[in-house]
Amino acid sequence: MRDGGNSVIVVEHDRDMMLESDHLLDIGPGAGIHGGRIITQGAPGQLLAGESITASYLRGEAAIAVPAHRRKGNGKKLVLEGASGHNLRNVRLEIPLGTFICITGVSGSGKSSLVEHTLYPILNAHFFNGVRRPLPYKKITGLQHLDKVIEIDQSPIGRTPRSNPSTYTGIFTDIRNLFAASPESKVRGYQPGRFSFNVSGGRCETCKGAGVKTIEMNFLPDVFVQCETCSGKRYNRETLEIRFKGKSIADELDMTVDQAV
Repeated sequence: MRDGGNSVIVVEHDRDMMLESDHLLDIGPGAGIHGGRIITQGAPGQLLAGESITASYLRGEAAIAVPAHRRKGNGKKLVLEGASGHNLRNVRLEIPLGTFICITGVSGSGKSSLVEHTLYPILNAHFFNGVRRPLPYKKITGLQHLDKVIEIDQSPIGRTPRSNPSTYTGIFTDIRNLFAASPESKVRGYQPGRFSFNVSGGRCETCKGAGVKTIEMNFLPDVFVQCETCSGKRYNRETLEIRFKGKSIADELDMTVDQAV
């Protein structure tokens, strides 16, 4: 593609791809709020001569250690026989349970067909009455050794302004309980629901607890603007008067994970 006169930009972590590039940019120095800066850019040799985390791994000074011992598991196994969907050729898959298992292979070799489109639908139907039909297979044994199956894929967790790490992980319930347990909350008769931005009572009713207002742009993506009533804090004045260690519920939600820890 490059030899055809194109400019090819790749976001990549693979060592060989990085070292084969004509121009390499290293962004860091860390992740999240600790990143966001260009550390080095230029030929790969410039990065190798630098002091970044990436450079130390490329030079072999830092490495991810290979475990000296592997988990033996619980001695039980799940066996899938005769998987023949798509390009699978009568595959027999034997999975040791109680261990960390990786399915690998070149692109298009059948990994997704075997795991996502055969094994997972079988387990989902068995435990949760899922209706997704698996690709053809002959037999599966060992289901009695499992009690559930959870699929974690690369689809976005959510795209709503109401979402945040505390709601995803479930700890927001504990945070609301902390605010409701404060002496001032008890005097006022506030319950944990008062500190939820999804129900009426403690939230800002102008933005319905979203902190932003949505402007529909018809043929363009919606635009979110800060609520003029609560200034993006999501809650009404009375709710924000309750403090835990000097911070309001809005202050808590505005923290990074590191700050909250």
